[in-house]
Amino acid sequence: MRHTQTSPTLRLSAAVVAASLALGLGTGCSRDPNKQKQKYLESGKRYEQEGKLKEATIQFSNALKVDRNFADAHFELAKVYLKQGSPMPGYAELMRTVDLAPNNQEARLQLGGLLLSGNAADKAEEQAKAVLALNSNSADAYSLLASVAMRKGDQATALTQIQKALSIEPNRADFHTTLGLLQAANTATLPQAEDQLRKAVSIDGKNVPSRIVLAAMLQKKGDLAGALEQMNAAVAADPKNIIARSSLADLYLRQNNPAQAEETLRKAADELPDDSTAADLLATYYLRNHQADHGVQVYSDLLSKHPKSPSIKLSYARLLIAKNDLPKARTIAQELAKSDSGLPQVAVLNGMLMLNDGKVDDAFDTLQKASKNNPDNLQVKLWLGRAASAKHDIPTAQQAFRDALRINPRSADAQQGLAQISLQRRDFTTLSQIGEATIASTPQAANGYLWRGMAEGSQKLFDKAEADFKEAIKLEPNNAAGYLELAQLKLAQKNIGEARSLLEQSLDHNPNSAPALRVLSATYIAEKQIPKAVTRVQQQIAKSPQNAEMYDLLSQLQGVTGDIPGSIASSEKAMQINPNDPVAVISYTRALVSSGDTGKAISKWQQWTNDHPTDPQGLTILATLQEAQGNRDQAMALYKKVLQIQPEQPVAANNLAYLMVETNQNIDVALSLAQIARRAMPDSPSTADTLAWTYYHKGNYTSARDLLEEAIKANPNSAAMHYHLGLTYNKLANNSDAATHLKKAAALAPNSQTAKDAEKALSLLS
Repeated sequence: MRHTQTSPTLRLSAAVVAASLALGLGTGCSRDPNKQKQKYLESGKRYEQEGKLKEATIQFSNALKVDRNFADAHFELAKVYLKQGSPMPGYAELMRTVDLAPNNQEARLQLGGLLLSGNAADKAEEQAKAVLALNSNSADAYSLLASVAMRKGDQATALTQIQKALSIEPNRADFHTTLGLLQAANTATLPQAEDQLRKAVSIDGKNVPSRIVLAAMLQKKGDLAGALEQMNAAVAADPKNIIARSSLADLYLRQNNPAQAEETLRKAADELPDDSTAADLLATYYLRNHQADHGVQVYSDLLSKHPKSPSIKLSYARLLIAKNDLPKARTIAQELAKSDSGLPQVAVLNGMLMLNDGKVDDAFDTLQKASKNNPDNLQVKLWLGRAASAKHDIPTAQQAFRDALRINPRSADAQQGLAQISLQRRDFTTLSQIGEATIASTPQAANGYLWRGMAEGSQKLFDKAEADFKEAIKLEPNNAAGYLELAQLKLAQKNIGEARSLLEQSLDHNPNSAPALRVLSATYIAEKQIPKAVTRVQQQIAKSPQNAEMYDLLSQLQGVTGDIPGSIASSEKAMQINPNDPVAVISYTRALVSSGDTGKAISKWQQWTNDHPTDPQGLTILATLQEAQGNRDQAMALYKKVLQIQPEQPVAANNLAYLMVETNQNIDVALSLAQIARRAMPDSPSTADTLAWTYYHKGNYTSARDLLEEAIKANPNSAAMHYHLGLTYNKLANNSDAATHLKKAAALAPNSQTAKDAEKALSLLS
């Protein structure tokens, strides 16, 4: 038999075909989207179990790139987001999960819990009922309904629902804890409440919430040893649970044992150096107890033990700032910017320091970038709002504070930010709305009542305002703000004695309250007792010797009394405490000008603007000083620079418009600037005069006359305004009134250029 030999070429071709077929089969398998997305899902779950949450997020996201409607991946991604402390994206993923897989009971329950924490009790209830429609024996759904009823204040329904949950799963420690909490609200069932909590910890010895609540109950009934036993057991059960540690510290404080409280928090920071909350709690303890110096030493020691811990560094920086050791705080911030630039807390720290240094634009840019990278970080949003406010970018500031409230509807700082903007703009309608919303979300906090009271006071609704201020004081009797606002209301009603008493109470509760001291000084000024005001401010400074604002106030009062050396010394002290205090520099400048040393005042503001090149107020003041010295070109250049930074800065717009008219420059540009200033300052005689003088040079004499007559009513002793009105009457062929005002101008400013110009105009009257 003849055998045919296979050629090498044929063998090679067969091998290629075989390889190609194998490759094709393999590729077909790897490109199967169902297998591919499942592979990513399982990989993500493994990462999640290992605690590698970033890697898990990437894998679940990869699965969703293959199939954006993959409900399981949405659900797993939601769980990872929640573990990472990112509730907003977690909420979004749970919503998507429920849309795609409406029978996913676990997703609905988690979504209900998130909705409840966000104050959406009715929507949370909908999720619980949807689960019960799928499974009438869902103990977790009944537990969620119990929590909803508790949030609504319906104790009876809450009891019924949690008892249903326990009837289905009697050995759930968390259910016994909930029942214990409900029973603890009624003194008649306190023994049963304790039994339920003890039952919870007997079922699950590591049930930290039950032990914490049981400890509080035991402490309240006087069993201090039992309370400490439960709290120490909670810490032992979960050493990484910072709530357990902070609750133990709080228990020590309630037992008047601050040393043990401090030691508990110090151990937490030491043993959990990567937990930012642990580090933050210890720093907060030192700040609240006015122990910044001691805290700095403790954190210095902690940092030597944990030199790479960003949490320790951040809290250390907080204490250094409180101690006013800004150079060292900046050093730490710079180190963190190199080693941990991705942390939002680092951006916040650097933004805070930049704002303190007057570098508003740099702070804004840093925080805006951090906000884009961390859209759900509360502190980033709050500090972005503050930076935007300092930059006079009100829309961005408002949006940042609104974003903060979206993240945490009860954020007092976000509410405060929006309220502060409304106050600055005198927008009392919005302030009232913010007050109402705050009262609805946090009815036991004073701020909402304070803001609503301020809005009512602006409308002269004094009885309503007083009721709100008194409610604020009742809710927070140690909050100095309530006494201050009620005092200002009494001043508006001409009740100086009662106002003064309330202001003293405000200062008792907050010795550092410069606003209260300022208003208190105003009560003495109203009675023409300025020396008493000076003495009272000096007394308060003795209690708060590091308060720059109080030295600002003292400098201003000393200037009024003619004590120029004292005014200079006080403003210098304020600048020493806070070199970035513009009010101190203004007081210093005013005192220097009063002493005749305008050149030194100009030098000071030149130094300030070199250090704060984007500060519109500083540049405006320097420009006005240069203008007063007759340096018109320099003044105009500075005003233009101000308007580049803040296009509608009214003082710069007004003064530049006036100088442009005086130097025969573009009258149309001058008119536009004068109109900007007038819109921003409609009650100012100065803006009326500038706009009128511009109209005069445009040939609009009637409008000029009307504005000048209005301005002179407010400022009857202005020689320039009388001169301008005299010339205007002359153009309107009213020589009699023209002569009257020109003579008045000459009389008000004898031997001045205005007087010479007025006398010349008089000589030309026909």
